[in-house]
Amino acid sequence: MPNPTDTDSPAIQGDIRLDSSVKSTMYYIGGVPVHFPFVPYPSQLGMMNHMIRALTKAQNTMIESPTGSGKSLALLCATLAWRQSFVVRQRKMQENVRQIITRFCMHNTTLLRSRYGSNGTDADPDKKPDAMETDAWEKPDILSNNYSFVTLQARAQTLQSETVDFILDTSKKQTLVGLSKDDLATLGEYQDAGKSATQRPRIFFGTRTHKQVAQLVNELRSKTPYRLRTAVLGSRAQTCTHPKAKRAESVDDTCRQLRDDNNCGAYTGFRRVLGSKKLAEGGELEIWDLEDIVSVARPLVACSYYASRELAATAKLVFCPYNYILDPAVRKAAGIELEGNIVILDEAHNIENAARDAGSFEVSDLQLASLAHECSGMFDHGILRNEHLVLKSLADTLAAWLQRDGAAFEYCDYETQTSVWPKPECSVDTLLTDLALTPDYISQVKSAQAKIEDYIASLRTQSNEHGPEDPELLPRDKHVSAGALRVVEGLLRVLKHVAHGSKFATDFRIAVVRHPNPELRTSLKRKRQSAFESKPAFINTLSFWTMNPGVVFSEIAEQTRSIVLTSGTLSPLDSYASELQVDFASTLEANHVIAPSRFCALAVECGPSGVRLEAKYRTSDQLEFQDDVGEAIRAIAARSPDGMLVFMPSYALLNKLIARWEATGRLAEIRSHKTVFVEPQGGTKDQFDKLLLSYRKHLSEPNETGAVMFGVFRGKVSEGIDFSDHFCRTVVNIGIPFPAFKDVKVMLKREYNNEHTMLLNGSKWYDIQAFRAVNQALGRCLRHKDDWGAIIMLEARFVQNANIARLSKWIRGHMRVFGRFEDAKQYLDAFYDERISEDAKDMPQVLDAEENVTIVLDE
Repeated sequence: MPNPTDTDSPAIQGDIRLDSSVKSTMYYIGGVPVHFPFVPYPSQLGMMNHMIRALTKAQNTMIESPTGSGKSLALLCATLAWRQSFVVRQRKMQENVRQIITRFCMHNTTLLRSRYGSNGTDADPDKKPDAMETDAWEKPDILSNNYSFVTLQARAQTLQSETVDFILDTSKKQTLVGLSKDDLATLGEYQDAGKSATQRPRIFFGTRTHKQVAQLVNELRSKTPYRLRTAVLGSRAQTCTHPKAKRAESVDDTCRQLRDDNNCGAYTGFRRVLGSKKLAEGGELEIWDLEDIVSVARPLVACSYYASRELAATAKLVFCPYNYILDPAVRKAAGIELEGNIVILDEAHNIENAARDAGSFEVSDLQLASLAHECSGMFDHGILRNEHLVLKSLADTLAAWLQRDGAAFEYCDYETQTSVWPKPECSVDTLLTDLALTPDYISQVKSAQAKIEDYIASLRTQSNEHGPEDPELLPRDKHVSAGALRVVEGLLRVLKHVAHGSKFATDFRIAVVRHPNPELRTSLKRKRQSAFESKPAFINTLSFWTMNPGVVFSEIAEQTRSIVLTSGTLSPLDSYASELQVDFASTLEANHVIAPSRFCALAVECGPSGVRLEAKYRTSDQLEFQDDVGEAIRAIAARSPDGMLVFMPSYALLNKLIARWEATGRLAEIRSHKTVFVEPQGGTKDQFDKLLLSYRKHLSEPNETGAVMFGVFRGKVSEGIDFSDHFCRTVVNIGIPFPAFKDVKVMLKREYNNEHTMLLNGSKWYDIQAFRAVNQALGRCLRHKDDWGAIIMLEARFVQNANIARLSKWIRGHMRVFGRFEDAKQYLDAFYDERISEDAKDMPQVLDAEENVTIVLDE
């Protein structure tokens, strides 16, 4: 373990402060002083060392560390410590460079006279270098000797500035006076560093949900001593303070309408939040989350949504859901600049799918009709008629094609029909030519869009409002909506990629999808017949689906200094580099902090009656299989204490088994041991939250026998929910959740991977999606070092070594395989008995004050 050093000393130089009120110990890890709040676990030391090495070398890396291993804290401390150390090294180098320049200029009086004299008159030789004007540095001098050649060019007002560039030039030779070999080496090092010699990397920390963002902020604020300017980016739903918008079905739409009517005083007053002392450096909310900024904004009648964006522009550390980083349109709207900065993506197990979604674009015929209608209105008002006519023509062309009768759909299911290009008889190039979407025409659309945006910017300049740039604030009869512009922007983005000659041209599939209008169902449920009659029965959607997540991710990698992917369940790791088209120089699979004696993992081949437990499509319809799975669940529920989770591959199988067990009485037997909860299919967030609350409340009641929650892989129960301690002592896995084989996007993706030899073949890609979902679900339990629980695979395919190898490292190394259920149950019973007995011994006791002990590390 690195040597710890007590850290009550003042903060080291840098632009991150250390809060002396937060007790921490300093460890030197990879040459970087890291302040950590307690003795780190071995896995945390490994993570921090791995992280610091990757950042130092400006490399991309992947880190898999089980939930409960202190991953977030280790990532935060290591990243901020590295940045602090990096800035200190920057400042030292810049100071050395300034001293070299000063010595050189003071020594070379001839150079000083020639450059800083006035009208041929020699300058005062005693004039200090920091008084030199900017224009004196505009023409570089070529300085050289036998060892090196250096051009000095400063881009600052004084030599006290930290932004001085040195450009190596070996094309000319002149006598160099006043620079030693060491000086030249320092200047060369400074020059070689390029932008990194002056740019201080910002950190963008993305995770999957707003809730996880809040957890990260709390971790930074409550556990680490690091204090720096931070910001959080979130949606209007989380930050809007207007009472009408908060109650609305769509906060975004209502927000825009209120601003259209100039009825949102909070928007125009958002700058009041920026002056809050609470949010300032050293303020009580210096590190804030969305709830904090809303609490500051509300009494000021100010908009926390736009205030948070303004604060993010200058923050050193920005937290956000990772779609803010992945989606080019969202990234642009949020003002996120990635050049030379660090991106950390937590909960990144689904990053490939998220990146594909971010690179794709869909637009419905209703949206195209709305765009055409708005452009017609501008044309009628005489506003940029030619430009709006170009956009209207684009919308009309695409809408007419979508509505064309007799379209042949290759893929049809119960409600949706899909036609995909390229086809054997029609390539994408041919399709674009038929639609007149030629490069010249696309260029016209881009030019028209730019002129319209410039026009809106001029309206904004003339406006008396002083809010951030937003066309929705201006009078609607003078400009098209932001939504219309987003449609054009999205079309231009994907048309650029699919155009002939683009390096990504073969990475897209163009589809027309026809599906029922979802608003009709809403209207029908609410018995609004008039609304039902006024809406089209079907909606046609033009889709540009990217098969290659590297379309958006490689662009991010090209800009950033380092990308870090991390999750409790990244495994299997095979596909990330090829799918994302990013070189990951290193990977780390950390061990769990939980002692092996505190958990068991086992796979069972056959059920209590000897039926092979293989939940494939055909076998899952067999009653013998359904009954044996039910009996296995009953037997486990009878012995497992407290909470229990059961995951299945699909709602179809879940509903089928529940119905069978209800009919045979097996479900009643399970209920005699545990209260049964079932994750609803397609339920709202509120419905799920109520179900989860009932589950937790039941398990918190004394004298209850426990509860079992049935859910599906990739469902709400399996993603991001913390079931620590008594909320989950057992996780049962039934089947392997392969993606729907006949899903159009899945079929297209498999075909695409088979066509591209640099990628994993379609079958391997398909398998990986299933095992990542398994690993994610299994991570719902065992959430901290004192937790304990059992993982049970009621699936014969998991007795095979090849499938065990696809599980997370901390599970696969401890997996026990059983052919008979009775043998597995005997082993499981012994584990439960031992853990329950140990729990009884380890019941916490309250100590008197004088008995409390503080443990201090030896220096």
